[in-house]
Amino acid sequence: PVCPCFPERKAVWDAVAGYIQQQLLLHKGIRIPTLGSFDVVHTETLVGSKTVILQRPVFHLARNLRGVQSPENEDDLAGGKKLESLQYAKVAMEASVSRRIVECCILGTTSLLYHCLEKGVSVAFLMRDVGVLLIEGSTAQMRFYLDFLEKVTGE
Repeated sequence: PVCPCFPERKAVWDAVAGYIQQQLLLHKGIRIPTLGSFDVVHTETLVGSKTVILQRPVFHLARNLRGVQSPENEDDLAGGKKLESLQYAKVAMEASVSRRIVECCILGTTSLLYHCLEKGVSVAFLMRDVGVLLIEGSTAQMRFYLDFLEKVTGE
């Protein structure tokens, strides 16, 4: 397999992050095979005597990565919602690389994340303009940037 160099990896993940942002701003979920799913959920909350609907982005780690985690992180998307898979061709075009390099880059990165989870190594995986996937010990969670949250929620 072709192993992309750092500038190509960065270009691929920047394009993936841009695609995630684009989909979530349209309130569409996206599934990145072997990494996880991003979606926007709607929750109702009571503010005074009014019910307000809040929208917030969520991330769910892929099953292959969840297998090495503790049980408290085993939640799935509400109602088994089907999400569109990442469009590798669009990412490749945006990153100016081949589709094969995109696939290799994503698989290589998720393989590394799997081994970090398995060994309990802490990692911060940055997704440009979206947030940081934090892996600490055997748990993983997505911390979205405030600017991104404000865009998604319309605040």
